[in-house]
Amino acid sequence: MIPRVMEEYVNHTKAIRGYFLTDRKLIKFIKNRPGNQDIDVIKEKVMAVADHDRVDYFIMGGFHDHIERLKIDEPLTKGDLSIAIGIAQNGHSGIDNETIAFASRYCAVHAPMFFPLWNKHSLKVIQSYHHKTLLPSDYLEYGELVREIKSKFSMAPLNFFDISKFFWIYQDYLIDYYREKSFDT
Repeated sequence: MIPRVMEEYVNHTKAIRGYFLTDRKLIKFIKNRPGNQDIDVIKEKVMAVADHDRVDYFIMGGFHDHIERLKIDEPLTKGDLSIAIGIAQNGHSGIDNETIAFASRYCAVHAPMFFPLWNKHSLKVIQSYHHKTLLPSDYLEYGELVREIKSKFSMAPLNFFDISKFFWIYQDYLIDYYREKSFDT
């Protein structure tokens, strides 16, 4: 059973999702540049997706070359969450919050219905809801947990950019609510 207030919050987010113009424009920009085989196109995408103050880090770090080597187009269309981990690793064994946030966003702009965004506010909500701590290397589990919430609270029409906004707008309420109550899972 969905708590009435949650239903109201979800309906409000569905009603205002058209105002999330930056996300819509970014998704359209990427859609108009299909494929991840051309290094110049990938570099353009990396610059569009990365936080503006961190573009140099991702370009100088060679993320565009790594994305080209990974051949990610088919896994993106299938919603394979492990591709985000592959991008975040950038040829190394470890990942951190910044690289998984970038990688999940890079994947989500290509397939916004498949790839949950890793960011501080979404992570806080998911951790509160499930009463557990997640690390950047737990992106596969995190993705499944976000998908579970999307399904449980009838958020199907929302893409993961919309759901990230939902978590951002209502994070304080949701975190407090989930700390106090436990839902049937």
